[in-house]
Amino acid sequence: MNKKVTLLAIIVAISVLVIGYMYLGGLNKVDITLESVSDYNLVGIHYEGKEKSEDIENAFITAREHIENGRLQGVLTLVHYNDSTIAEKRVKLFIGIKLNEGTSDLPEEYKRLTIPASNAIRATIEAHNVVMPTPENIEKSMVEKATQLNLRLQDFTIEQYLSERDLLIDIPVK
Repeated sequence: MNKKVTLLAIIVAISVLVIGYMYLGGLNKVDITLESVSDYNLVGIHYEGKEKSEDIENAFITAREHIENGRLQGVLTLVHYNDSTIAEKRVKLFIGIKLNEGTSDLPEEYKRLTIPASNAIRATIEAHNVVMPTPENIEKSMVEKATQLNLRLQDFTIEQYLSERDLLIDIPVK
């Protein structure tokens, strides 16, 4: 009797995990396409330091609050530079907002960053970050797509967080 109860509990647990994985978008395909884009007009802060830092999380939360309270109109955005000159376990980022329209009223600590671009390789991801493929795998697929199309890419990614489950990652074409 105990073996049957244990077996049933294991089957139920595995079923719940599989259903949860599917619900969170774990089986969703990452679409990688070549897109026409306009220049990226961003506002935010530059960060260079440890890859696991409260400063990154705080900057991200602050940017999200600026959007939620209506101070700035746009999309939560993170630019991740693939800078080979920085030490291991350190990152170089720009954390902020891709503006929907121009503004002159910036938060005091924010700087402007304009990234000129007309085309980008784009990964469209519809999944919760818990079940999302790793950034390395996504970027590898994006580079493969660019290679197939004979395109040279910039050495950074632009992550646009449309919602908790919708993410666009762009690598502008050189």
